[in-house]
Amino acid sequence: MVNKVVIVLSVLLLVTGCSTLISEKGNQRLDISNRYAVVPLINLSETPQAGDQAASIVTAILRAEGVKDVTLYLPEDDNPLMYESQARQAEAVTSARAEGMETFVAGTVEEWRYKAGFDSEPAVGVTLMVIDTKGQILWSGTAARTGWSREAVGTVAREVLQDLVQAMPLVSLEQ
Repeated sequence: MVNKVVIVLSVLLLVTGCSTLISEKGNQRLDISNRYAVVPLINLSETPQAGDQAASIVTAILRAEGVKDVTLYLPEDDNPLMYESQARQAEAVTSARAEGMETFVAGTVEEWRYKAGFDSEPAVGVTLMVIDTKGQILWSGTAARTGWSREAVGTVAREVLQDLVQAMPLVSLEQ
């Protein structure tokens, strides 16, 4: 009996992969009726345009979670092979503010790659923040995950970003 339990627990551990999620647990609620601007995430990884890819995925996930007014702001990139994207994020925030956006989703991509080695597992690490027009952080969370060699880095990234968006305290405050 004990052997069967150990086997079942081992299989469950293998199926889930290796992932972590840390999220803020405050009283702050994020109204899904607000206007959300998703800006390029600052890319700290070695993969060009990982911040843009992450922002695009976050935009789609927010819509799927019920946020009706969400806009992706991706300013033109003079050199898409440059890793530093902080200036593009600031430009996107300025554009979004000028258009009256109320809430900003920003953050960083820490890892977005296939690990070196025989299996070449995908590995993704992302931090997201939801910020108001005054620059106050309303929510933040970070998550990371490695996948299996048969998985695409995009699939693992979507799972990490889905976990982060689902950890956001999104609610409908409309009466």
